[in-house]
Amino acid sequence: MLYMLLCILFMGMSFRLMFRTVTEIGEGRFTGNRLEVVALAMLPLALGSPFLAGFYTLDRAMTLDQLSRVSSYAQWAGLAAAAILTVLYARRAWRASHRFWYSGLVVAGALLTFIFADSLQFVSRQDAGVMATFVLAEGNGNDVDCPQPAMLIHYSKGEPADWRCPKGIALMSDSSRPFVPWPDYHSGRSRHLTTVLDTLTDSAQRTERSPKS
Repeated sequence: MLYMLLCILFMGMSFRLMFRTVTEIGEGRFTGNRLEVVALAMLPLALGSPFLAGFYTLDRAMTLDQLSRVSSYAQWAGLAAAAILTVLYARRAWRASHRFWYSGLVVAGALLTFIFADSLQFVSRQDAGVMATFVLAEGNGNDVDCPQPAMLIHYSKGEPADWRCPKGIALMSDSSRPFVPWPDYHSGRSRHLTTVLDTLTDSAQRTERSPKS
């Protein structure tokens, strides 16, 4: 998973930076900005915020709405951390004489920024949700290829529905706004999916309107 590899890269650089900084301070050779060092050392933790959010909610009784808000906040925290790290490492690359690693971290930070933004632009919409894929077998002409038990959707009545099917794990999968990092999903747009959801929605509405015995 690209997302996990990039997080590991930043965590490794964080430990390396802290070790080097402590050594230079102990030898009286440190001349850098301590606030910048603290930011570069701590922000990689926020990149793993979807993991941390999953552990936080693991043994807590929370509603679907609460879980979804936690997942959304975690992804926004990751997005902010990735963007700041990109800027800070770009600044270091500009000043450094040997720019190879710093330039690589700028690219990695930009990729993480895109990964979080890509997820948020899908799950933050009002028509976004998660649905079980078994209901697709109820109709003919299924054009959705998703072997997973659940997938992310954009659904508006009568309009072709957008969908994303995770290829691997989906973090905060119990919420309606899970984190499915690019490129570990495949996606599409389906009229059949809309037809199935329209049928289910109409059936549920008829059931609610019918008089109770």
